[in-house]
Amino acid sequence: MEKKHRAVFPTPYRSTEASECIRFRYIYCQCYEIVLPGGVTIVTDPFISGAVDDFTIDDLSGADYIILSHTHFDHDMDTRKIWVKFHGRIICLKEVAMDIAEFFDIPYSNIYAVSENCTYYMPDFTLQTFHGLHDNRKAREGTDKKPSEQGDTTLKRFGIEGHFHLDCMGAMFMMNWVLTTKNNFKIAFHAGQDFDEYARHMMEIQPNIMIRHRIRTCSPAEYARQCEAAGVQYIMPWHHSNALITGEDLNAYFEEVNAELKKRGSLAKAFNPDPYQWYQLYLGIQTC
Repeated sequence: MEKKHRAVFPTPYRSTEASECIRFRYIYCQCYEIVLPGGVTIVTDPFISGAVDDFTIDDLSGADYIILSHTHFDHDMDTRKIWVKFHGRIICLKEVAMDIAEFFDIPYSNIYAVSENCTYYMPDFTLQTFHGLHDNRKAREGTDKKPSEQGDTTLKRFGIEGHFHLDCMGAMFMMNWVLTTKNNFKIAFHAGQDFDEYARHMMEIQPNIMIRHRIRTCSPAEYARQCEAAGVQYIMPWHHSNALITGEDLNAYFEEVNAELKKRGSLAKAFNPDPYQWYQLYLGIQTC
């Protein structure tokens, strides 16, 4: 008869293990700083110097890539300052690429122009791009202006000339995307109003997390529905800084989102990151 053995090896076993997916921090508006495994750093929609007084470009850890969803000034203001500091590549829609290069005086070779609904195999990640549609709140409120009525918003707000054409194109050309790291961790980014179309793509891609525009008229129940529709494990906000102006408590809002997800039987979670605080998202194993 075959002799039985103990299943346990004599050497010590590990009780925990972790594989880092990303490190990230939220800064302001749609600006996140994301560090991939291996150290490549991505900055999204950089709007810092015109918005906050307790964080500066010098506080960024890097910017190998700057990804622009669209070209309103509260999404691209610090593109040149960050490029001068880190000399990364600017990823933007091809329709606005020439204007970005010329307005911010960045060499054309540092602009990585992309199209909608394409896949780009970058050295450090894969980028999938999708059509975006800017939020039409002003149209809903009846305050939207025809081209003949448009004023120079950037000149009025910040005293900076020459950005008017980029501001106009920012209302028409917008990009959403999914970034897949080398270890197959998928980060979905979505802003604007065409969410359900985007969610259909996400059901095929199956991202792990989604950073989603928290439109001010979006109820906690609707935000929870969007989380479920995309099939993600975590949803985090961007462009939610308007709550600072309206006085809305976004921490309470996200508690309601999580309560709604629980009520729906979802295991997904909504998370509202503390600005400037670094977070680590990882896949871990531990004894229980």
